[in-house]
Amino acid sequence: MAVMKCVDDFRLRFGKRELVPIVIGAMGVDISTAELALEAERLGGVGHISDAMLPTVTDRHYKTKFVSIKQKQYKLNVHQANKAIVQFDLAQVAEATRLHVSKTMEAKRGDGMIFINCMEKLTMNAPRETLRTRLCCALDAGIDGISLAAGLHLGSFVLMEEHPRFRDAKLGII
Repeated sequence: MAVMKCVDDFRLRFGKRELVPIVIGAMGVDISTAELALEAERLGGVGHISDAMLPTVTDRHYKTKFVSIKQKQYKLNVHQANKAIVQFDLAQVAEATRLHVSKTMEAKRGDGMIFINCMEKLTMNAPRETLRTRLCCALDAGIDGISLAAGLHLGSFVLMEEHPRFRDAKLGII
């Protein structure tokens, strides 16, 4: 009689870490929620949160005002065909990233890991600086790993190689 295998019979290895082979997330704008990621982490797997539109997400969950501030700043540009003036405020992106990641990391209750899915394509007008801010602020806030998606990411590792946690965090490209 064959022995039935279960998920606990298999393991994912990340360096010296051994995890249950449950990986959830890497989906965009608040679909990969903190709650979903934390459940995968609690079960001993990997849960992803998304960094897509984090100022909007933090407005919804933490009552920040990033979207209304940006709306006021660019309201005169709404009907203009050329949107080149519209840019991410990197200080707001940094604050939103730190807030969302740190709150999620503080809520960890298991032996798994929390990753953030970082999409290269979300980089209005200042791609290198915006991406560097998002990546480094996630590392600052203690994220266990970063999944890089929606782009080529040919230079993404260089953007964070000087960060003190660059060699600690798990990094991958989807």
